[in-house]
Amino acid sequence: MAEYLSICSRCGCENPIFQSVCKKCGSITRDRVPNIDFWKIVGRIIESPKDAFIEIIQAEQKNYASFVLTASLFKIFLLVSLIVGVFGGNSFSLLSFGYFLLICVLVIIITGYIIKKVLVREKKKEKVFRIKDFYAVFSYSLVPQLMGLIILFALEFIVFGEQMFTFNPSPFLIKKNFAYLFLALELGIIVWNIFMTKMVFSIFFIKKLPPYIFSIIILSFIYFLVIIFM
Repeated sequence: MAEYLSICSRCGCENPIFQSVCKKCGSITRDRVPNIDFWKIVGRIIESPKDAFIEIIQAEQKNYASFVLTASLFKIFLLVSLIVGVFGGNSFSLLSFGYFLLICVLVIIITGYIIKKVLVREKKKEKVFRIKDFYAVFSYSLVPQLMGLIILFALEFIVFGEQMFTFNPSPFLIKKNFAYLFLALELGIIVWNIFMTKMVFSIFFIKKLPPYIFSIIILSFIYFLVIIFM
């Protein structure tokens, strides 16, 4: 299961990387990671995402995971609302976002459950996968969206003002060049996000499964959900 197992240097036993003590010989396999240092882990995600994701799995407390997920999904909802608003004139709705967020959380948990069944079935072992690890790592894989919310959203609001929510008129009619520039930057964030989620699936999935395909499928489904709730 790719990077999700580590080998004890003393007895050679396979252990899930969230364990700091070998389940066979009892030797210490690594240092404890009590919780997640938010700014440190964000920096590591940018510099070395796989190492950062492994550290998140090793952390005993998955702090800030739900915050990162909510803020990142909020950014995705804003982006798709903007695009749909150009064609349909729909406005942003916090109620719709609430439903969207709830369904996305359920989708992530169900995806984790499916992965767990695949891993357990493949390895014939129990307790080698924790859904909370997948939830936390997937949440942090959306950090590109969080950065887009903090940086791009601020710039977009400065340029377009409240029209980016009301679409009256559409931002593409107010300042067309800026609108397409921001759209190009948003597409760059999406590509980065695909790469990040690919790293997540490569950690948890068996090697024969293509992580890029699963990354594109789940992200496409999340974007499609926005359209449904618009």
